[in-house]
Amino acid sequence: MFDQIIDFTLHYNRYKSKVYNFTLKMVNNTDIADDIVQDVFIRLFENYSKIQNKNSILFWIFKTTRNLIYSYYRDKQKLESIISIDNEDGEYIEIDSNEDLLSNYELKELKQMIQIALDTIPVDQKEIYILKEYGELSYKEIAELLNIDEELVKGRLFKARQKLIRILSKKLKS
Repeated sequence: MFDQIIDFTLHYNRYKSKVYNFTLKMVNNTDIADDIVQDVFIRLFENYSKIQNKNSILFWIFKTTRNLIYSYYRDKQKLESIISIDNEDGEYIEIDSNEDLLSNYELKELKQMIQIALDTIPVDQKEIYILKEYGELSYKEIAELLNIDEELVKGRLFKARQKLIRILSKKLKS
């Protein structure tokens, strides 16, 4: 049992930030992202002894994260169909006291532009882009997670990047 707690702690420390970054980009709300990440790691701890191939922990974590994100959106859609909700999304930005205030503002503005641009591209491309750029997964890991061909991952990622470049370049020129 003690070895299991140590192993779990190592996996938690290794993957928490990747999972959080992916989740935050998918839900665009820090409170919801915190809740989902917490649920993922609680489930990992509860099921750790049942996972036979410990090399597949990262896959298990991202698959669970993805399922919880989709569950969140299904529940949100059901709730919004019953009542009208004003959802104020929080923005997470880490501020280093040594940085210039203006550059922090520009960084926040750029992050908002990227998030807005991400919200305009198809969900399948957005998800792959976020898994690659913020989740730091390999093409192979993304392909396994989404149960698609690795070449399809590369193609969708390429299209997502091209669309983001097009959208952001238009906004930056104006």
